[in-house]
Amino acid sequence: MNLSTIVHPASVVLVTLFSLAPRPVPQAPTPPRALTAASIAGPWQATLSHGGETRQLGLTLEAVDDRTVTVKMSNPALHIDDLPIGKATIDGNAVSLGPAFALQYDATADTLECTLPADLVPLYKIDATFHRGHVPPEAARSLGGDSATPVWTFDAGAPIWADVAARDGVVYVGSDDGRLHAIEATSGKERWAFATGGMIRSRPTISDGALYMQSDDGMLYRLDASAGTLQWKVRVSDTPVERLPPANPKSRFNRFASAAITGRGHVFLGTSDGHVLALDPATGARVWSFTAGDAVDSTPALDGDRLYVGSFDRHVYAVNADTGTLVWKHDTGGAVVSSPAIHQGHVIVGSRSYDLLALDARTGTPAWTRYVWFSWIESPATVHDDTAFVGSSDAALLTAFDAASGRTR
Repeated sequence: MNLSTIVHPASVVLVTLFSLAPRPVPQAPTPPRALTAASIAGPWQATLSHGGETRQLGLTLEAVDDRTVTVKMSNPALHIDDLPIGKATIDGNAVSLGPAFALQYDATADTLECTLPADLVPLYKIDATFHRGHVPPEAARSLGGDSATPVWTFDAGAPIWADVAARDGVVYVGSDDGRLHAIEATSGKERWAFATGGMIRSRPTISDGALYMQSDDGMLYRLDASAGTLQWKVRVSDTPVERLPPANPKSRFNRFASAAITGRGHVFLGTSDGHVLALDPATGARVWSFTAGDAVDSTPALDGDRLYVGSFDRHVYAVNADTGTLVWKHDTGGAVVSSPAIHQGHVIVGSRSYDLLALDARTGTPAWTRYVWFSWIESPATVHDDTAFVGSSDAALLTAFDAASGRTR
């Protein structure tokens, strides 16, 4: 059948009119607008998370030209606000300060995303998603309390980096001019001074009337603690210690040296050339030597027949104190210059990985780990009444931890 014969005339008119109307031309999708410095300028903030802890981090981007921004960082944990950290270039959706720090812009979410560089977080992979907005400011530091007036002040004539020791009413301290001072604890009057051949960055140790002290000249000295006279000295490092200033790109910030400790009939210490030594206290003769992978600036801790010590090679070592043989080692992921503290079967020690760790003293297995954001932990823990008190580096914090669980008190 011819269908046109049954179509109403009015329908023919409508079909004809419709067929004459222009057909719409498909439109090409609108290309995404190119990322420019002006489009991302302003403040950005991210909430970081690791180990159950969160911290804020902020970036402020300021346009230099169409493809370049100045980047400033705000880090409330360190009380840093708008610190210039460099210039970033824009390439597509990437905003790069260099190969180690590249932000990726997500146009749909209007976010900047990255994995934080190792210079900021040295061990763990911590991702950050920055949203537009300011980082809430950290509360101003307020220490409170009264300012104490010193009973006395002793001028050593040179910077004092080494820890002090005190015994029988006398304070002992070394300084960067290589001199060890014995000072009356009540008056601040100097009793005697002894000159070594290098800076003194280790704490003196007094035992059975003798004083042991390591100097940057590579020697360990034994003095009569009461008179300051030399009883013996022995070489413990093949070469003098090199300490580069912090501004030097090759500086390792090796500010300290291992103190000597005594026990089990030996004198124990770590050395800058990567050894742990046991010496005869009467003569300084070497009993045994244990070789680590890098400098040992950590002061050893003795518990029973085991000696625990950290190294720049990132490890904590347990060594048999009588033979010098390795019992176990644990890689912390960062240099260990903190001196271990022993408490109820745990070795509590800090690392430049930003971690405070409690290791099982028998096996080296971590019992707990606490993360201190953006801060090396180089100060040794002091344990009192089941509380571990620990300082930090850049975070300028003193924190009290439960020594058994690691919970922050």
